Amino acid sequence: MTDALPRTRKRTKIMAAHKSTALSCFASGIALCMICASPVRAAAPLEPETDYTEKLPPLGPHWTLVATGNDAYTLYDADKAKLMGTVPADFESNIAVAPDRHAFYVATTLWTRGDHGDREDFLQEYDSSTLTLTHEIAVPPRALAVFKQQDLGLSNDGRWAFLFDMTPTTRVTVVDLHADKVATTVDIPGCALSFPWKSGGFSSLCGNGGLTNVAYDGKSATITHTAPFFDANEAPVFEQSPVDPVNGVAYFITYDGRVFETKLGPNAKPAAPWGLAEAAGEPPAGRGVQELAWRPGGVQPFAYSSSQQRLYVLMHVGHYWSHKDPANDVWVINTHTHKAVARYHLPAPAVAISVSQDASPQIYAVTGGMHEPGKLTVIDAKTGKIVHDIDAGARPSTVVAGM
Repeated sequence: MTDALPRTRKRTKIMAAHKSTALSCFASGIALCMICASPVRAAAPLEPETDYTEKLPPLGPHWTLVATGNDAYTLYDADKAKLMGTVPADFESNIAVAPDRHAFYVATTLWTRGDHGDREDFLQEYDSSTLTLTHEIAVPPRALAVFKQQDLGLSNDGRWAFLFDMTPTTRVTVVDLHADKVATTVDIPGCALSFPWKSGGFSSLCGNGGLTNVAYDGKSATITHTAPFFDANEAPVFEQSPVDPVNGVAYFITYDGRVFETKLGPNAKPAAPWGLAEAAGEPPAGRGVQELAWRPGGVQPFAYSSSQQRLYVLMHVGHYWSHKDPANDVWVINTHTHKAVARYHLPAPAVAISVSQDASPQIYAVTGGMHEPGKLTVIDAKTGKIVHDIDAGARPSTVVAGM
């Protein structure tokens, strides 16, 4: 009996403890219920988000595009050295600015599996105020090469785009930009590229030293040819030779610095050549492999200002066949008098130039080496003064796209 009493008291204490815990939990539950039952202030309703795209102001006269990295062209306000946006385009794409400056056009090629698969070629249109893709036109396979302005030309009225094709024969695809469709393709055997006329068509450079001229009226193409005027083996013409779009005059420039002014059209006839070196009072450049002389060179060595009637040329001292060498100088040539009116020395070698088309022009030069990202150097075209030197990461193997 004495042994049982302690066990009974222990059990009583345990039961009392359990009862106390239960009462505590019950009381806590009542308190929780009271809290939950009390009114709670409702959260303020969330305002729905509205999608929008920021718009750029109208393109200024000193805005320019420069190739950057391997997948974009960057738009700069050169007056402010300010980055304004980017347009998608890889190093094999071609880009052009609509004459009314309301759109950018990009000719591009895609594969369904990245670097292989089914091939698709497009001419894409980007709104210049939002940089958004607005139209995408399927086109025949185009020529694939690093960016060259003469691979994609636009007519002065903004109606037609001319895409150079080489798959496998050479031809030009004419795209109706108003109807957003391919209008026709024109075979140009033995010739390449497109140099748009003032109106009505384009010309192409040919391996025999002449031009093929294609008149297009929106229905059919009429083809004519010029007699050879340069030696494609001994003194080739730069594929990057510039065109004055306002007057429809091309300046076909040979590796040794001879300039053939040509009024483009169905009856194009290159004029007698004049020399770049002679325009600056220098001895004419010869064709000797070891002969040092002033010569044009670079990836995009020429630019033309229609408003000023000035030809801008990257010049360097080198031997013949140094036509891709970077240049330390820009020469400004009056195309009426065939005289150099200025010679500007650059802070670093340049591989490409462009020029604005206003009454106070700026020169845009990609400076730096051929194998590393370069700067965008902004130059006052009338004084040669450096306005800005922008660390743009500019692609050295391509060009500044003129605006």
